[in-house]
Amino acid sequence: MHRGIMAVWSDITDEARDDYTAWYEREHMFDRLAVPGIRRARHYQTHSGAPGYFTYFITDDAAVMAGDAYLASANNPSPWTQRILPHFRNTNRTVFDVLRRVGHGSGVIALTLRFSRAVDASDAQLAAATQRLAARLPGCIERDGVIAAQLWQADLEATWQPVADRDLRASRDRTCDLALFIDGTGVEPLRTLLDALLDPIGADTAAALQAPECAIHSLLIEADENEPGEI
Repeated sequence: MHRGIMAVWSDITDEARDDYTAWYEREHMFDRLAVPGIRRARHYQTHSGAPGYFTYFITDDAAVMAGDAYLASANNPSPWTQRILPHFRNTNRTVFDVLRRVGHGSGVIALTLRFSRAVDASDAQLAAATQRLAARLPGCIERDGVIAAQLWQADLEATWQPVADRDLRASRDRTCDLALFIDGTGVEPLRTLLDALLDPIGADTAAALQAPECAIHSLLIEADENEPGEI
């Protein structure tokens, strides 16, 4: 089972939007999937919430994103990448460990909730809030239209490895400490789930985490490692 995630939430400037879409479809995802240990990529446009796009890469573990092969790729951006990355805005790029996963399969719609640690939260409060979030996952997939749910915990050492492509973006990347990722079959089931989750999650995590940043995303493209371009 693959236990690592690299996730990127971002906006893109209007003038670069078409070029950005083509870059993902034709180059960037496949460059990353050529790195040993990166197994799958999924790229979304945001349906509601912010920012406008969300992408995640499934890896063997978080250490892949601190490994020599990934760093060699990220520190040698292509000309197309060098053209696109300065147009990124409101970027949150975080490498995660998958703490818990329940359910089977993948959906075409995703719900993400990003959590940042409260300023005065203790380690014990954060650990307790994390456990309570993990305990909510089975209840999520009991709902029609909800396929699977995951809880991700940031690996900040892997996140902040020195990479040239980060320096090309116009402002410093943000990170988050935890994220809920939920797969579904449609927008309405996930919107209903989000409405049901917000109050209980707020009660569970108030002492440890800031209010989550929430968004619903529609899948644009996905690809797997070693996927042939022609058969």
